[in-house]
Amino acid sequence: MGVGAIPDASFDRVGGVLLRALDGLTLQQLKAQPAGTDSNPIGWIAFHLTRVHDRTFSLLLGKAQAFVEDGFHELFGLPADTGTLSGNTLDEVREFEPVSAELLGSYWAAARGRSHEFLDGLTETGVETPTPAGIGPASPPETYRLTVARVTSDTSQHIGQIAYARGLVDHHGWYGA
Repeated sequence: MGVGAIPDASFDRVGGVLLRALDGLTLQQLKAQPAGTDSNPIGWIAFHLTRVHDRTFSLLLGKAQAFVEDGFHELFGLPADTGTLSGNTLDEVREFEPVSAELLGSYWAAARGRSHEFLDGLTETGVETPTPAGIGPASPPETYRLTVARVTSDTSQHIGQIAYARGLVDHHGWYGA
């Protein structure tokens, strides 16, 4: 078992929850703010977590992001240089157009391909490689180990938020594996 096998399996497991939680949602449900709150809509959370996943692992691989290379920016109607959508105002979050659950799922699959490729090549000595500037926090500097742990944790938390919000939006049950 390679060093990247455990996070790789984690992404497979939570990715399955994500795809089940998105399955069949309408555009209105993707844009709904559960329980009439100022919470982030499902579509926004799914796009944000996928952008972070895509950007991080593409940069670690030294490859173009799937967002641009596979034309997802065009499919979402966004500029190619759209970031990971952190720190946006509530109005900007509400204006985001997720297009469809299917497109969000397809983008996740493409971004997941990037992480799978990176983790397949990760070695025991490679985990302590310093993460290039601009990928993670500048202080303290991260290693590949910490970057993968951060993205794994954030991805899991956001997918849990999506599964929970789905239940609030359509009164659906749990999407566990």
